[in-house]
Amino acid sequence: MKRIFWLCAAFMFSVTWSACAQEGPQAVMMSTESVNAALVSARAATKDKRYADSAALMLKITAAHPGMVLPWIELGLAQIGLEKYSDAEYSFKAALGIGPNSPKESDADSFYASPDAHGVAAGATRASRNTVGGTVSNAQKLTPEILGVAYSSLGEIYARTGRIVEAQAAFDSAVKAMPRQAALYRRNETIFFFQVGNAEAQLAAAEQAIALDPGRAMLYYFKGQALVNKATIDPQTQKMILPNGCAEAYQKYLQMEPEGQFANDTKGVLTAAGLPFKARK
Repeated sequence: MKRIFWLCAAFMFSVTWSACAQEGPQAVMMSTESVNAALVSARAATKDKRYADSAALMLKITAAHPGMVLPWIELGLAQIGLEKYSDAEYSFKAALGIGPNSPKESDADSFYASPDAHGVAAGATRASRNTVGGTVSNAQKLTPEILGVAYSSLGEIYARTGRIVEAQAAFDSAVKAMPRQAALYRRNETIFFFQVGNAEAQLAAAEQAIALDPGRAMLYYFKGQALVNKATIDPQTQKMILPNGCAEAYQKYLQMEPEGQFANDTKGVLTAAGLPFKARK
């Protein structure tokens, strides 16, 4: 009798477990509306610098829907805010389909509806990132907006973790993918290299940024600041000898922003070099 009881119990357990196993994946799936609502909430949290809240929301989505690209992008942006660069790198590579266990791009015609990509200009000492708007549908497609954000974000990650060549290549890819945001990408690239103290990479990025956006004063300061590291001191006059292009870049900055954020620093360098300030024309 006991044997029959345990056999029945075992049978019922196996049936119940089988049913649960079949229902398990469906239980974690989320509706399109729920995913879109989570994206909106995550973007708001990231904007408010509540990066942990944003990441928590997107971790749930990427676990349930690893084939959706936008949640990976939002997760990566939040992880950069948390300075979890290794995790962020994985997220952006997952979005691009180039990392281990990454979703592959499908042949579907549309991944999100009504995309609204926009960039926020980076500040002089606090870099900002551009964002991708839009909502998810049932398919995915790597649009120029998504590629631009993903590659430029990888560029920031590589710059902050000392992988300069990889960072430059990532920003090149962002510019190629989204040309109309090229000035933003090069400006951010300049600032990231400034923040990590790589003058050579900073100079290269600044010159590319100036070529794209010659009317932005801060770029000339960053060019001059990158060059001033090569300055020497005249042993007789004790004046600073600036390398070619340095004084011109600083003068250009002062002409455009005589009372700007870096005006005092710029004037100090020119004074040390015995050079007058040129008034704005």
